[in-house]
Amino acid sequence: MAFDRSFIGPGSLANLVPALWRQQVEDWPRLREALDGLRKVRTRSFRLGLSTVVVQYNPGREASSAAKVDAASLAARPCFLCKDNLPKSQCGIVYRKDWLILCNPAPIFEPHFTISSMTHQPQSVQVAAPVMLDLARDLDGHYTIFYNGPSSGASAPDHLHLQAAPVALLPHEKELVRNICCGRTAESPGWIDWVHCEPVRIGVSRPGHRSAIFLMSRSRDELLSALEWVLEVLAEVRPARPEPMLNLFVGYADNCWTVWLYPRAAHRPSFYGLGPDEFLISPGAVDVAGLLILPRGTDFERINEEIITRVYEEVLMSPGDLLRVRFKLAHSERVGGNGVRRSC
Repeated sequence: MAFDRSFIGPGSLANLVPALWRQQVEDWPRLREALDGLRKVRTRSFRLGLSTVVVQYNPGREASSAAKVDAASLAARPCFLCKDNLPKSQCGIVYRKDWLILCNPAPIFEPHFTISSMTHQPQSVQVAAPVMLDLARDLDGHYTIFYNGPSSGASAPDHLHLQAAPVALLPHEKELVRNICCGRTAESPGWIDWVHCEPVRIGVSRPGHRSAIFLMSRSRDELLSALEWVLEVLAEVRPARPEPMLNLFVGYADNCWTVWLYPRAAHRPSFYGLGPDEFLISPGAVDVAGLLILPRGTDFERINEEIITRVYEEVLMSPGDLLRVRFKLAHSERVGGNGVRRSC
């Protein structure tokens, strides 16, 4: 069934998307009220080693943070991403026939989009990755595209979806851009340990920095092949079903894609909960990228560096496991599509 409330307008996708946001803010009261709330959110900044973490008090995200994602709960509720269940006032842009670009009704950013599969199917990084590369390019690099794994922050793991936000709003994304753009020397190598340079540049964060893996290439096919290889390595080091636990980001600039992912160890920290001594923190992609979302005011007031550090230590891959990943990436015999991999 075709989506019958699609947004039609002139120009490229990069022009259509902000036009959709403006139109939906004007015509959809729920989004307009949510945006008014977003403009009043409070933030606090913390310094963890070499990184900045911004905490955002956002009551509008409580439903997402508290979402029950077990199989029974998912089966018992109507899927809010299926097109037949969307609010009557919600419009979208049909993207490449199989996807629907929607305004997120509980935004973290202004604007904030959800890109939902037109068919009800579970989260899958292998299905999502090619679309993420295409979407980042089709949006002219103005937006960062991100994906939450089914056990890594997705509040609707049963329905395949991506999200998009304006580029360079996330603290860790800004740090990544500075690290890549600044000239590096042997004395000052930066916090990314690059283990391969061609045909895809692949790096792993150094000890003391949040566990992450980075890929860069001008070749879509080579990049997807390299990402598949990285996923295989993650599955060897820390097996999980239906896929390795992770959060994935894609950016595009100067005809080059930058992909970075955070390997995960847990869906939520051990102190997650609604109790007075617990924290309603359910980290997704934006949280591990340095924008920690807190929907409860009490949590926002009592959060500190120690709690934030514990969140990342518990939900992200351990430094020891990341070293194992780095070793396998640096020494594997696997090659890319052109048969050559050159170490840096």
